[in-house]
Amino acid sequence: MNSYAPLFGYLAVALTIASFVPQVWQSLKTRSVEDLSLWTLIIFVCSSSTWLTYGILIFDLPIIITNTMVFTLQMALLVLKLKHNGPRQPKTKIEHAAIWVNDLEGMSAFYSKYFQAEKGSRYENPAKNFSSYFLRFDHRKTRIELMHNPDYLPQQESDKKYNGLAHLAFSVGTKQRVDELTNQFRADGFSILGEPRMTGDGYYESVIADPEGNAIEITI
Repeated sequence: MNSYAPLFGYLAVALTIASFVPQVWQSLKTRSVEDLSLWTLIIFVCSSSTWLTYGILIFDLPIIITNTMVFTLQMALLVLKLKHNGPRQPKTKIEHAAIWVNDLEGMSAFYSKYFQAEKGSRYENPAKNFSSYFLRFDHRKTRIELMHNPDYLPQQESDKKYNGLAHLAFSVGTKQRVDELTNQFRADGFSILGEPRMTGDGYYESVIADPEGNAIEITI
């Protein structure tokens, strides 16, 4: 027998056991097992118990150790799944945020150009003198709605503060991208309300004003 064979056998033991530890730890910590398939866990437990029996019959120590540990971890997941597998509660999420705008086409073009928004079809309701666009971000997981009614008053004076929508925040991935995008807005003539900086609560961000004065936070 190759003298290195046992080393690889015990390395396989360690890696196989380690592959289940993060999932068990996460499930114990969050008590969330909704995304784990019950039948997959049952098959895993049957598989490891069968391998354990086989290892005992041929007295193969790596197989016995591996499948004893894996069986224990898989059983822990299965118990958690059975314990917390009651009726699913609907998850609450923000479906979209809406902004009244004066220039519907201009504002939708702004968000499409600088934040890669995917613009939907224009909606018109003549009876209510209303029109709107839905803009989709992040593979359609996040949406904002731009709404227009010509009878609505323009935004309040920019030098005053009001209760209501404070800002929209866009994550762009890196500090470098925050800086680049801020400089692009500056070069294109938009107002920079806050230069790139690390805030006290740990965000690296800048703040600019969109074409109608809404504050847009650009962060990592």
